[in-house]
Amino acid sequence: MKWKSTYKKLNVIGDVLIKGLQDTLRVQKHNATHKLSNSFRKDRKQKSLTLNVITNRKYWKIVNNGKAAFKPNLNEIEKWVVAKRIKGSGSSGNPSAMQQRGIALRIAKNIERKGIPSKPYVVWTEGNNLKRTNFAGVTKEKKEKEVTKQLTGGVVADVVSMIRSEIKRNTTIKK
Repeated sequence: MKWKSTYKKLNVIGDVLIKGLQDTLRVQKHNATHKLSNSFRKDRKQKSLTLNVITNRKYWKIVNNGKAAFKPNLNEIEKWVVAKRIKGSGSSGNPSAMQQRGIALRIAKNIERKGIPSKPYVVWTEGNNLKRTNFAGVTKEKKEKEVTKQLTGGVVADVVSMIRSEIKRNTTIKK
């Protein structure tokens, strides 16, 4: 059976899921550098009905759910400190590179000792409604109906096409 329409719909679904993940990361305020957001890619092998949305960022699971203590990458934390413009207590103006390195070092040591907060990890907002975990699950829930609709349309089109070709083949007068 040829799955021409379904393959096309899987590509559309991949785009929908990637956009959904990026939107959820933005809403949850996880876009200091946008590296994770911009790293999502579709992975579908030729002639396969399996679609994966992948990333080359190893820390996505930590952003998604938090994690127990581990040794973090100090350089990545320092880049995050710079991107977030974090200042030390009592600092005024722009922090020096040395101050930023010190801030990153304190954060890294804290993560190494305590880990990253896990569920429920929220930042207070008006109404206390900002959820900052499970971006993948949140996206799945938000996009489930749209994905189902897209996939159903592709499968139905392919099945109808197959039935038509079978009917045509079976009703052709053989000479």
